[in-house]
Amino acid sequence: MEPSLPRPSLALGALAFAGGCAWVVGDSLYWYFTQRYVFGQGAAVAEVTGFYGILAAGICLAVVGAWLLGRGLARRGGGPPQSVWTVISETLASRTDVRIGVAGGALYGVAYLFVSSIVVYQPTVNFQTFYGATGTSVAAATCCGSPGTVPELIVYLAPQWHLALQLLPLDALFAAVIPILVGFNVAVAAHALRNRLLRSNAGWLGPVGITAGLFTGCPTCAGLFLAGALGGLGATTLAVALAPYQLLFVALSIPVLIVSPLVVATYAGKAALAACLVPAKAQSPVGPVNP
Repeated sequence: MEPSLPRPSLALGALAFAGGCAWVVGDSLYWYFTQRYVFGQGAAVAEVTGFYGILAAGICLAVVGAWLLGRGLARRGGGPPQSVWTVISETLASRTDVRIGVAGGALYGVAYLFVSSIVVYQPTVNFQTFYGATGTSVAAATCCGSPGTVPELIVYLAPQWHLALQLLPLDALFAAVIPILVGFNVAVAAHALRNRLLRSNAGWLGPVGITAGLFTGCPTCAGLFLAGALGGLGATTLAVALAPYQLLFVALSIPVLIVSPLVVATYAGKAALAACLVPAKAQSPVGPVNP
C-alpha cells in the first residue's frame, strides 16, 4: 500500500504555493521600483535572463506547493458525505477526475499562451523588417513599465515562420497558476456530474472565473476580444481603456476560480446526503379497520 502523506503536507503545500507566488510578485515589484535602462542588448539580455531564472524558481515552488496540496487533500477523506472536503478528497483521489482536470487545465493553458501573447504568431508581419530578427535570437527591455510588465524578454523562435515568445513577469506566473486552478474547477465539476451530484445554482461561477482568468494578464487581449464581440469599436482604443483595469481582472479571476469548486462541492455534498436519506414508511391510518 502506498504510504500516505502526513497532515503537515497540507500546510507545507499551502506555504509553498503562497511562498512561490509571493516570490514572483515580490521579485517583480523589486524590479519595478529599481528599474533602469540598460545600454546594449547584450547586457540587457544577460540581466533579464538572470531575472527570469530567479522567477522560474518561484514559479516551480508554487507548482510544487499546488501538487503537495492536491496529494494532501486526496488523502483527507473519511468525513461525512456532505462535507466539502470529502467531495474534494474523492475528486482528487479519482484518477478519472484528475485526468479530466489535467486535460482541461492543459487545453486552457495552451489557449492562454496564445491569447495572452506569450506565444506570438504574426503571419502578416515580416520579423526581419519590423524587428530586425533574421534568425533565432533573444531581445530584452529593462525599462519602463507598470508593475509586473517589466522586464520583458522576447525570444524569436523562428522568424521565418513568424513565431516568437514574449515573456512578462505576471504573464509567466499566471500561465502556471491559472491553468492549475482551471483544472481543479474542471475536476470537481466532472466528479459532481459523473456522480450526478451537481445541483448548484452557482454554476455560472466557473465560466466567469475561467473567462476572467483568460484575460487576467492581457488587457489588450480583452480589448481585442470585446471589440470583435461588440463590433463597431476600435480594438486599440478599447484595449488602452482596459489596460488600467488589469488588476481588476486579477482580483476577479483568482478568487472566483478558488471559490467556484468549493461552491460546487458544497452543493454536491448536500445532494449526496439527500441521496442517502431513507424515506420514512407510510404510517397506518388512525382508527379501527372495518373487517
